[in-house]
Order: sequence, then C-alpha cells, then structure tokens
Amino acid sequence: MKLQAVIFDMDGTLFDSERIAQKIWYQLGEEFDLPVSDSFLRELAGRDWNSAKNVFERYFPQEWPLEKVKERQKELFAQFYQNNGADVKKGFYDILNYLYEKKIPMAIATSSFPLCVEANLQHAQAQHYFQSIVTGYDSDVKAGKPAPDIYECAAKRLHVPIKQCIVVEDSPSGILAADAAQAMPLLIPDAAYVNDAIRKKAKWILKSLDEMIPLLEKEESSYDI
Repeated sequence: MKLQAVIFDMDGTLFDSERIAQKIWYQLGEEFDLPVSDSFLRELAGRDWNSAKNVFERYFPQEWPLEKVKERQKELFAQFYQNNGADVKKGFYDILNYLYEKKIPMAIATSSFPLCVEANLQHAQAQHYFQSIVTGYDSDVKAGKPAPDIYECAAKRLHVPIKQCIVVEDSPSGILAADAAQAMPLLIPDAAYVNDAIRKKAKWILKSLDEMIPLLEKEESSYDI
C-alpha cells in the first residue's frame, strides 16, 4: 500500500498546547464554580464541545451555564493567542521537513478553535507545510472526535483515500476517530491517559515526532514512500 498523506492532530501532538487548554479550564472552574479536575481534563482531551457532552454529564452539575462557559473559554483562548503561540513538540520540524522533502501531503485535523491553529502555525512559521486544515468547527464536520468525520474530511480535501493516510494522535478520542475512519493510527501519548484498549487500536506507538522518521524509513518498502 502506498502512503499518500499524513494527517496530524494539533493539541498535544504538534504543539504543547494541551496544558494551555487545561490552565484555561481551571480558570473556568474557578469563575463558574465547576468541579474541574485532572481526571475530567484527561477525558476531555481531544474532544470538541459536542463530543464532550457525555464527559460534562459525568462531571458537572445538571444545570451548568454551558453557553456562558463556552463564550468565556473562547475569550480566554483569544486573549492568550492574540500575542502568543504554543511551543512545538519535540521533533516538530524534523518530521515536517522530512515529509515536505518527500512530497507527502500533510493536513491538520483538530478540535480546537481556528484562531488557535492560525496563531500556533504563525508562531512556528509552519503554515507552508500543510495543504489542508480542518477544525471541529468546520461545517463539513458533522460530529467531532471520536467520530471519524474530521479525518475523513481531511483526507477528502487532500484528495487521497483515508486508508492510505497515517493519522498522528495523542488522545484516546483521536485514536478512536482515526480507527473509525479506517486510517493508520499512530499514537504519541501526551497529557491524556491512554488505556490498553486504546493502545491496541494504534498501529504504532512512539514517544516523539522525530521517531516517525526511522519508522517511515523502515516501512518504506511496504508503503512505497
């Protein structure tokens, strides 16, 4: 099978931004008197507002001001990303340059706000690497991770079969989405807890982005890179 594209999650995969989101959630917890905890944040990682509904139901009181929290979260993200960007993860430029030189198309598929994606890519001067960017707020994405929609959309916009795409993820919901889309899931764990059942759905498990290079070189004969 020929490898035709690589689709990356953003938060916790390309950028060290999960901790920014966590910090904002702790602030939201204080402002709205919500029980934000480490376990809540681990389950929330990689999800958008719609796919996080069951997480909110487990942790938050029945009557909590969802719309007000959502608007305040957007304000806090905008404040941070107005003049900042998240730091890149280890191996960020190594793998992007490698794929760029090999002429393998790349996309980002993330549950984050579009403004966060733009700020991070601008901060890292990395806009030119990606042929497509899809967020959970895109009108073509009907359901967020762990549904497969966002990865199917990214592959479609790259004009490649999803089965011939490697999807790079750090979160359980992302791996489930990649598996449901019938892509080739590659797991690089970060802040979210990933149990054994999720790990078994990953085709590969690595410690950092730069470890993808020897992996792809080893698989070169199989995937005809």
